Amino acid sequence: MTAALALILGFCFGDAAHRAYAEEDPDALRALVEVSRTREDTLLLRYRLYALTERPGLVADIPTDVDSASARELALLSALWGYRTKDLGLLELYVVGRRTIGLLDRALALAPQDPLVTLIDAQSLLFRPGIAGGSKRRALERLRELQTHVREAPSCGVSRLEADVWLWYALERNDDPAADSVRTALEAQPLPALYRKFLADPP
Repeated sequence: MTAALALILGFCFGDAAHRAYAEEDPDALRALVEVSRTREDTLLLRYRLYALTERPGLVADIPTDVDSASARELALLSALWGYRTKDLGLLELYVVGRRTIGLLDRALALAPQDPLVTLIDAQSLLFRPGIAGGSKRRALERLRELQTHVREAPSCGVSRLEADVWLWYALERNDDPAADSVRTALEAQPLPALYRKFLADPP
């Protein structure tokens, strides 16, 4: 089922975007531009597309802020600015890094338990240097919260599988002995292409 068809049949935009992302189908993500309706939709497409393609153009013209932004919009902006920290010089890294953290802090102040905000917060904690507030242990805590949340109630745009895979990755990064059993359980089920690769060769 294409992402656009999924929308027509009643799935939320975030779920359609996640499905195309998990199947490593950038063309399906680009097709969703035609049915995107909100600023959040547009930011979400960039977030998912950059993770697949790492095309610089996707983060070249993102705004530094937006008026009346929701928590999800602020978190997505933070993630997109975070992508821009790759290969920056020290001064630029400091400026962009502060902007990224500032946007995420605002998102957390508005909706700290929103699943997408929680996911982006955990990813930031995992990849941010410790000197800038990164914490593998805190990321693991946040991903446990996310897993509990999405198991109790469906969340548009963040699936149970995505939460489970990122929880495994955080366990792995923390050298937690539970990581092996979680990975075995994940590999025992049908997995979209992206998550099969993620488990086989994590970043």
